[in-house]
Amino acid sequence: MPILLSQFIEACRWVGALLVLAVHSTNMFVNLADIMSASHSASVYAWWFFVSFELGHQAVVGFFAISGYLVGGAVLAQLRKDKPFLRDYLIHRFARIYMVLAPALLVTAVADWIGRNWLGDSGVYDWPVFKDHFRFDLFLGSLANLSAIYCDFFGSNGPLWSLACEFWYYISFPLLLLPFARAYSPRTRAVGFALGLAIVVVMSIPPGWFRFGYLLWGLGALATLAKRPLVKSRWLALAIYVAAVIPIRLLVRGPNLEAFPLLADLADLLSAVLFLNLVVTLRFGPQEGWALFRPQLHRSLADFSFSLYSVHMPLLILARAIVDQRFGALWAHELATPAHWMTMAVVMTAAILFGFLFSRVTEAHTNAARRALRTAFEAAEGWRRERFPRPAAAEIDREAEKVDA
Repeated sequence: MPILLSQFIEACRWVGALLVLAVHSTNMFVNLADIMSASHSASVYAWWFFVSFELGHQAVVGFFAISGYLVGGAVLAQLRKDKPFLRDYLIHRFARIYMVLAPALLVTAVADWIGRNWLGDSGVYDWPVFKDHFRFDLFLGSLANLSAIYCDFFGSNGPLWSLACEFWYYISFPLLLLPFARAYSPRTRAVGFALGLAIVVVMSIPPGWFRFGYLLWGLGALATLAKRPLVKSRWLALAIYVAAVIPIRLLVRGPNLEAFPLLADLADLLSAVLFLNLVVTLRFGPQEGWALFRPQLHRSLADFSFSLYSVHMPLLILARAIVDQRFGALWAHELATPAHWMTMAVVMTAAILFGFLFSRVTEAHTNAARRALRTAFEAAEGWRRERFPRPAAAEIDREAEKVDA
C-alpha cells in the first residue's frame, strides 16, 4: 500500500474512534441544549459542530469503507493469485475479531455488574435502552456476532452492532467469490458460494443495517480494482469530500429525516463514495506529502482504536452511574458548566487509557493468536491424515478397475 495512503488510513482509524467516543461522552455529560439561544465561546461551537451524532455516524461509515477496502480488497487480490487462501484468511479474520470481541464482552459484563450492584440506585441501568439487556443469552448472541441482527446488544455495549455486521461480511464475501478461485475444486467452489449466499440471505432477513452496510463495505472492496483515480488532485478530492460532509452534518437530522426517510441512506452512500474517491486518489498520487499524517503517533493510536471502540461504551455508562450517584440524577441534564466539561474530559481520558491497556493484552497479541490457530489447524489436519489416510493414486486406479470389471 502506498505510504501516504497507509498514513491517511491510520489517522482515519484513530480519529474516527476518538470521534465516536467524544460523541457518546458528550451525550452522557454535556448538555448543549442552549447552543442556539445563548452565547458560547468559539471552542464550544466547534465542539457542537464536529462532535455531533451525524459526524460520529459518518465515522462509522468510514470504518465500513476502510474495512471493505482493506479486507475485501485483500480477498480480491488473493483471487488473482490462483492459490488456496481461504484457511489463512479465515484464521486472520477470526483472530482479529475474537481477540478483542470476547474480552470486550467480559469487560462489559464486569462493568455492568459493578454498576448494577454497587451503583444501581443511580437509575442509569434502568434506562429503557438497557431494559432486559443483561441476559446470558444476549452475551452468547453477541459472542456469535448476532448483535442487532438477530438479538439485542448485550448489556450496555450497543456499539458492537457494527462489529457483528462486519464479521459476517468477512465470512460471506470470499465465499461468494469462491467460484472465481480456480485453485479450488468445482465442488468446493459451488459449496462455498452456496454457503456464502445462505449467510447473506439469513442475515438479511431481520430489518436492520446489514444489507445497506454490506453495500458500503462492498464499495470499499471494489475501490481496490480502480485502474486510475477519478480525481487526480488529492486536495480537490479532499475538498469534494468535505464539501459533501458539511451539508450532511447540517441537513441530515430531525424534520428533514421525517420528511425524507431515505435521506440518511443517500447521505451515507454519498459520503462513502466520496471518501473512497479520496482513498483511490491517494493510492495513485505522490508517495509523499501531507506532513500532518507522517508522525508515528498515528500508527500508535490506530493500533488500539479497535479496542477503544469495543469497550468505551460500558465504561461511559459506568462513569455516568458514578456521577449520578455522586451529584444526583439531574446534574448531567443541567446546561453545561465548566464542571461538566471537566468531568467529560476526565472520563474520556480514563476511557482512552483503559482502551490502550486493554489493547496490550488483547489486540497486541493478534499475530500470536493467528500463529496458535494455524498450529492447531495443522495439528488437526495431521491427526486426520493419520487416522483416515487417503489411498495412493495407483491404489485408487486399481479399485476403479475392479469396479469396472
